[in-house]
Amino acid sequence: RPLRPGRACSISEEDGEERASRNKPIAKGVGRLSRSAVFRKARRWAGPKTTKVVGKAEPASTAAVVKEVGGAINGGKRTIVPKTPKFYPAEDVPKPLRALHVNYTTKLKASIVPGTVLILLAGRFKGKRV
Repeated sequence: RPLRPGRACSISEEDGEERASRNKPIAKGVGRLSRSAVFRKARRWAGPKTTKVVGKAEPASTAAVVKEVGGAINGGKRTIVPKTPKFYPAEDVPKPLRALHVNYTTKLKASIVPGTVLILLAGRFKGKRV
């Protein structure tokens, strides 16, 4: 079915249904919502929805499994050992946050000492002597 003119729509691949955009245009090329508003409405900040499994998961078997293999050249059987996990944390330790801002001491010219008259060149107090 063709799209109706003047309407922001898309056709889903799964069921072929036409869906209207959340961000309807107020003028050509100008949407009603900002990028952040569309992001918030789409709930992308929440991440994909996951379902919780009720009950205990079956532990992975650690025993080696012997499988029969067909073919005269292949030897008849294979021993399959389950893979061990590459990494797992010993305990839950919160990761320290990195320092976003570090205050450094201001480096001044050697000729600037207490009592030196300086004229500010920029900012609110431009031209003032300090």
